[in-house]
Amino acid sequence: MIEKSAPLFVHSFELCTWLLEHFDAAPGALPRRLCEGSLDLIEALSLALRGLDRGLNIDRADQLLFTLRIHLRMAAALDLLDDEQLLFALGCCDDLGRQLGGWRRALGPI
Repeated sequence: MIEKSAPLFVHSFELCTWLLEHFDAAPGALPRRLCEGSLDLIEALSLALRGLDRGLNIDRADQLLFTLRIHLRMAAALDLLDDEQLLFALGCCDDLGRQLGGWRRALGPI
């Protein structure tokens, strides 16, 4: 089972759940992008973990994580997140980034 063998999946699932709980019912483009971005991130990671276009999906997850960070900062600038929430979400993103980078290095050149 993916959840037991891949902390990357577990942590991305937790971040996605947290973002959906906070923004799924919120109106506006940015809350929608945050939710869609987090769902796209977990999709890319899940496909990579299954071995489906692994290199492509790892790169896609990295790009999605980068844009998610930007959207989170924008949400804080627009007072959709307070400082504590922003620090939590960015901390999750940093953790995912470290895990994703380690996975990418372990695979070698893609």
